[in-house]
Amino acid sequence: MTIEIFRMNNEGAGWVDIESATTAELLDLELAITFNAPMQMLCFKCHTPIPKGNVCIAHKDVKGGIYLG
Repeated sequence: MTIEIFRMNNEGAGWVDIESATTAELLDLELAITFNAPMQMLCFKCHTPIPKGNVCIAHKDVKGGIYLG
């Protein structure tokens, strides 16, 4: 079984193996698990909070956008 994390940075976005996670990413993950941190999805274009998917209604037609209403 492989465990992956989702990484988004200046080079792009995608799933990476946890073994290649940075120290900061591992710390973020550990703190989120430890303190049961709430997660908030954000539109990848404008960073508006959204309930699901990866874009807000304003960006539902952008390439790679997944608008789930």
